[in-house]
Amino acid sequence: MPAPNSSADPCPLCRQATVLVERIAVDDLDAEYVRQMQISVKREFPASVRELRWLECTTCGLGHFAPLTAGSSDFYASLAARPDYYTTDRWEFGEVAARLQPEADLVDVGCGDGVFLRLAPSLRKRGLEFNPEASARGRAGGLDIAQAPLDRLEPHSADVVTAFQVIEHVDCPAAFLADAVRVLRPGGRLFLSAPDEDAYIGSALHDPLNAPPHHLLRWRDRALRQLEHLLPLTLVHIDREPLDPRLLYAYRRAQAAGVARLASGGRLPRYRVSRAMTLLRRMLNVAARAAVRLAPRVPSHAVGPTILAEFRRQ
Repeated sequence: MPAPNSSADPCPLCRQATVLVERIAVDDLDAEYVRQMQISVKREFPASVRELRWLECTTCGLGHFAPLTAGSSDFYASLAARPDYYTTDRWEFGEVAARLQPEADLVDVGCGDGVFLRLAPSLRKRGLEFNPEASARGRAGGLDIAQAPLDRLEPHSADVVTAFQVIEHVDCPAAFLADAVRVLRPGGRLFLSAPDEDAYIGSALHDPLNAPPHHLLRWRDRALRQLEHLLPLTLVHIDREPLDPRLLYAYRRAQAAGVARLASGGRLPRYRVSRAMTLLRRMLNVAARAAVRLAPRVPSHAVGPTILAEFRRQ
């Protein structure tokens, strides 16, 4: 394992030392975005940045990409134009809605056009969303949605703060989470969901959306548990999404990629563009299709791509 580089690129959450996981050429990452999403991201990075470093914290396990480069409004507008970007059936929406009481004063951060706000039983609820088209759609439906950052809200002004699939996008997670805690009243609840790096998606190859400028961070159980030591929070529960049968192919493909990575001694790159990687991708596709045909049922131990954490403010 490489030596920790604590001075150059500390963890953006706990500020401890990190180790290098992989170097990723911006050209290769751009090629995957173009191939899979029909979106070029080369202009999202400074011209001087030819390579990203994927780093992992030796203390909390949080992964981050250096330099931390968040997507522009144009980038997210291109994604939002895709009909599959804003989903209406996230597993965590139902999980959290079932735990809320009508009297809870709710703030949903990164609420999109308000799908969860419509599900939540709270009588007092508001959303924050930077995407102007999404927030406009929500307001047209009668929802209270503002294009404003979390740090604009008054301290102790909410009983519940939710942030679904948001914390992997932020370049300053410590500041973002401190703002969420500041907004909560004592005893209030914070719900966070993110892609689970310990699940199958952590092994997936050529997944552009799980990399900059879309996802800047890679969260796992250990990183979420670290929040108790960094903020006045008590962890209530961590839940993992059951694997949806519709994702069985992706699950099997990531499993096959994990086997290939072990066979390579851990040296298999995730985003490199080459003839060898193209051939491997095709082989993984064949292996995944065969595995689904042979075992079409979801394994009892399989978990889906999302991890959900519930905290209580001290």
